[in-house]
Amino acid sequence: MGGEEAGPVHELFTLGTLILSEPKRPVLRRYRGPRMQVAAEDGRVLAHLHERGTFSYVLQDLEGRSVLGVDLVSGGAITRPRFRLTDGDGRPLGEAHAPGRVNRTRLLDLRTGSGALRLTRTAVMGRTWLVEDDLDRAVGRVTVSTWRSMDGLQRYQVEPDPRAESEQRRLLVAATVCLQVIRRWLAAPYGTAA
Repeated sequence: MGGEEAGPVHELFTLGTLILSEPKRPVLRRYRGPRMQVAAEDGRVLAHLHERGTFSYVLQDLEGRSVLGVDLVSGGAITRPRFRLTDGDGRPLGEAHAPGRVNRTRLLDLRTGSGALRLTRTAVMGRTWLVEDDLDRAVGRVTVSTWRSMDGLQRYQVEPDPRAESEQRRLLVAATVCLQVIRRWLAAPYGTAA
């Protein structure tokens, strides 16, 4: 992350709790702004998620520097989605995929060169998702809610475990972006959401 200890890129992956949410969108015309924003718990916006291609996203800080890339490489509304995760310079971090529909509580598996993470619902229809590493240690949790029920905009509260490393925190944010793509845009009957 460029060695900038106090910059927003570094802060993004060291804060305790992050909020990923969809910004307000016009109802009557096509929205062309960022897909999501990342904010601190106090509401300070730290970064924006932009669409750089069809199901290809980049998280940028407030100065326009790329922080994280999430690209759908296969799958869709019917088949199991698979994502490629990259750092701000485009170097591979790992890959994420959704398990088959048979597993109702397992949501996402992430693989990197240094290990694995898995996101699992606490209940079949639960809104809290637990994140564990490949040694079954808790890394964090994600709580999803509908931010504004009128237009269905989504909000995710990402709470890393205090012992989680910055790389695990970055993967936790990447996993949340993947889940939002699966839940919102891949689930849309026309393949993308406006």
